[in-house]
Amino acid sequence: MQSDYWLNKLLFDLQGPDGKNLWSEHRETTIDKYPVSHEIRQALLSDDYEYLYPRTNPYLMRFFLLICGYDDQKSIEILSSIDTRKEEVNG
Repeated sequence: MQSDYWLNKLLFDLQGPDGKNLWSEHRETTIDKYPVSHEIRQALLSDDYEYLYPRTNPYLMRFFLLICGYDDQKSIEILSSIDTRKEEVNG
C-alpha cells in the first residue's frame, strides 16, 4: 500500500496550534483544502482509521488520533488492532 501525499500533508498540517479546533469544528472545510480522493474524504468524515492507517505515516496517524480526542493509550490500542496486511492480501 502506498501512502497518500495529500492525506499525510493534511495530518501534518493539523499539528499546528489550531489543528484540534480545525478538525473538530471545521472538518469538511479543512478537508476541502486538500485534493484527496473521494474514498479518503469519506474515511476522514467517518473516522475510518482502518482505511486511513495504511495510507499514512504511522507517526502522523498516531498524532491524528490525539487530535480526534483519543488519549495516548487508546490511540495505541486503535493502531495495534488494525491489520495492515488485509489490504495487501485482498488488495
